Amino acid sequence: MNESGSGPTLRSYLVTLRRRKWWVAVFVLLGLATSLALSLTEAKQYSATAQLLVQSSGQGVNLGSTTQPVTTTDVQTDLQLATSAPVVKAVRAELGSAPAISTSEVAQTNVIALTAIASSPARAALIANTYAKAFVAQTQNAAIASVTAAQAQLQSQINSLNQQIKSLGNRPSTASQLSALVNQQTVLKEEAAQLQVNGAVATSGVEFVTPAQPPASPSSPKPVQDALLGLAAGLMLGLGAAFLRDSLDDALTSKDAAERLGKAPVLAMVPMVNSWKKRKRSAVAVNSDPTSPASEAYRSLRTSVQFARQAHELRCLLVTSPASAEGKTSTIANLGAVFAQSGERVVLVSADLRRPRLGELFGVDEKPGLTSVLRGERTLEQALQQVEGYDGLWVLGAGTVPSNPAELLNGPGTRQIFATLRENFDLVLVDSPPVLPVTDALVLSAYADGTLLVVAAGQTRRSQLQRTAERFAQGKAPVVGIVLNEVTKENGYGYGYGYGYGYGYGSYQPHPATGATPAESNGHTSTPPSVLSRRNRHTQ
Repeated sequence: MNESGSGPTLRSYLVTLRRRKWWVAVFVLLGLATSLALSLTEAKQYSATAQLLVQSSGQGVNLGSTTQPVTTTDVQTDLQLATSAPVVKAVRAELGSAPAISTSEVAQTNVIALTAIASSPARAALIANTYAKAFVAQTQNAAIASVTAAQAQLQSQINSLNQQIKSLGNRPSTASQLSALVNQQTVLKEEAAQLQVNGAVATSGVEFVTPAQPPASPSSPKPVQDALLGLAAGLMLGLGAAFLRDSLDDALTSKDAAERLGKAPVLAMVPMVNSWKKRKRSAVAVNSDPTSPASEAYRSLRTSVQFARQAHELRCLLVTSPASAEGKTSTIANLGAVFAQSGERVVLVSADLRRPRLGELFGVDEKPGLTSVLRGERTLEQALQQVEGYDGLWVLGAGTVPSNPAELLNGPGTRQIFATLRENFDLVLVDSPPVLPVTDALVLSAYADGTLLVVAAGQTRRSQLQRTAERFAQGKAPVVGIVLNEVTKENGYGYGYGYGYGYGYGSYQPHPATGATPAESNGHTSTPPSVLSRRNRHTQ
């Protein structure tokens, strides 16, 4: 099952491998390094092979029988007997020890191979030849012993007949019986004579055909072969580890999963910008780098929000995230900037009363802010600060961080502040704390027309997004859409939003402070006398 909830496909596998490529690479390199280390440190071993031919023994113990052809059973039997106890005993007597050898049939023939492995070529050949000779001698002795036993049996029968002949004597009454015994004795004597001849030429049934020769090169280690095996093993382990890690990983990485778990459409996918991790670098990409893919992503988000505003009133938009460090503050800053560049009056409310950072992005002091107004220390008009270089962008800072943010935000004074802002600005963007750690975002959602969820690809947990969506559903707070932040090529971001297809940035002349083009400028040349003076709003 892949992240989007559908069945696994080739594309999902490839995406997983691309995302987890370093896991595969590490295991491949580890397998290669391990195999090479073992191969290069392993002592050299040499193997030598002697060959024996299994054949008919060349004589029959029982006279009158025909020589049987060699069968597969005979070959397999000799394979076992080649390392039997008598053979091992003979080898130990010859060499002082009995190293283990391997036996095998050569390509389904009557030839068996005895292979010995040793630390030197001569030693390997000696062991193989000693086993071969001992086995041949053992089978030869067994054949001779069989012939000798047969001879002794025949001689015993001949002697018994001779005793019977002597006991009958030359009486006429026993002539016929005597003749039969003599004839039988004659036959046995002929058999004994033939058996004696067979014993003289008897063979063991195993012939030593190919003595082992000292090998010219070691049989192990084999660095090239070991390296290939290490690569193959590392690749298999790496693939297994990559898919296992991906199945256990709860991180959100795809657009489809974000929409499925968040129960809302993804309005924009913002690429990863590493410099934003450094607090000294500006996170307002539409100002610092207006031609970047990230800036174009925020313009695309502005368009998506404008389409949403056509469907229903969306004058106050809450921007939040399931957990911290997912880019909600950078998102609200850039979104406010691009709306201001398009000519709308926008106010950014720093309602994250726990860790306010919105003012830092624009160089605005957050001390006179929301809490100052709620405590009666300043009026709303005094707390609002216009962002330098933007004719239509204001910031309402957080003010002094209170000890009870949720209770302070839940009061009637906060509702009045947002009502006033809605009446005097085209768009109110509210930056709030994350949803899951604290309840502030749900409190603020009561003052907003909709919520924009910001999630970080590869960082936000799928379970976190699901719980966040459930909380907003329980509070009946509509989620307008989702911004998938910090997207990379590994988790779905392509090559920008069509750069190279005629955007014409070669003649782009941004505003020196705001980065706005002439088409985006709202035409204002001075700050109005009163920030809260009502203006004709642009058609939504």
